[in-house]
Amino acid sequence: MKTENMIGEEELVFGGKYKGLDLNVRYNLKNATERDSAGVLCEIVKKIEPFAYEFSGIDCKKIDDIASKAGNSLSSIAKYIRENPIRRELEDTLDNELLISAAESYFFNRVFANAGIPILPEVSSNLKPENEIIENQIIFIGRYREWVVIKKLTLEDVKDWEVSAILSGIVETAVRKAFYFCGEREEIGIGEGRKTFKNAADLLDKLAAKMGDDKTKNAYLIVKSFEALDYPPHANVKMLTLAHPELKVKKPRGRIPKG
Repeated sequence: MKTENMIGEEELVFGGKYKGLDLNVRYNLKNATERDSAGVLCEIVKKIEPFAYEFSGIDCKKIDDIASKAGNSLSSIAKYIRENPIRRELEDTLDNELLISAAESYFFNRVFANAGIPILPEVSSNLKPENEIIENQIIFIGRYREWVVIKKLTLEDVKDWEVSAILSGIVETAVRKAFYFCGEREEIGIGEGRKTFKNAADLLDKLAAKMGDDKTKNAYLIVKSFEALDYPPHANVKMLTLAHPELKVKKPRGRIPKG
């Protein structure tokens, strides 16, 4: 597959085969609506995000066990966090304590999933993928209207955490654009204060009061609120940067901070 030949086409492409990950798809977006595109992005996230966490170096099975006890509502999750030393329990699952942010992200990802609380847009697509032949690399290409993104990683002599990083970057982009294509574009969120599990429990109670019993509403509000508290519930590159500081994005010279 030649990337340069595909840049002019409206499409979404993901290709990659690495250990248990094996996905090679291309979606033609020429006549797609924004919701079609969002649906395809969500499908890709659901298939690759588990591997972003698995290859990060955390013990997903042990964290699954911790998350499985949190109940099936925002309020029960808040109660579970208050009554248990979650930070210490997550640290005990790690061989590398510098991956604590990845463990925290995966924990919240799983407690929401277990409770049936969506953290992706509730959208689907009838677009059918074509098969792509992509060898020895992971690649993500998105072009739709004014949006263009290309991410790729050659798999020769690659380490698991490097694969996690490329997948996490794709998940971040895909989640953000899926919400955008669904009309969720404002900077909202009620997360505030220092990053602590106590504040996370308080946030969950605030969200429960705001949302009521409808679990299907406000996925965007949940995600943006937890991002604001620095507990993003989706795989993200930042969760790896403490253990792998070379992943940090360098700011361009001469950048003037906004006052």
